[in-house]
Amino acid sequence: MSDPTEQQSSPPTVPAQDTLAPPDYYDPVIEAYKKDVDRTLLRENLKLTVEERFRKFESFARFAREVHDAGQRARSSR
Repeated sequence: MSDPTEQQSSPPTVPAQDTLAPPDYYDPVIEAYKKDVDRTLLRENLKLTVEERFRKFESFARFAREVHDAGQRARSSR
C-alpha cells in the first residue's frame, strides 16, 4: 500500500483532439496579427540549439544594458 502523503506525478496532458480548432479555422484577429510577424525569423531561430538561442539572448541583453547605461550617462551629463 502506498503512502497517501506521496504526490503522484501525472504525465503532461495534451488537449483532446475535439477541443482544438479545425485546421481550416479562420480567425480574423489571428490573421491581423500574423501579417506583422516575420515567420522567417522564427524559423531561423528554431533551427538553433537551445544553447545557441540562449547565447543570442545573452548578447541581446548585454546590448540592451549598454544602451540603457549610455542613456543614463547622457541624461546625467546635461
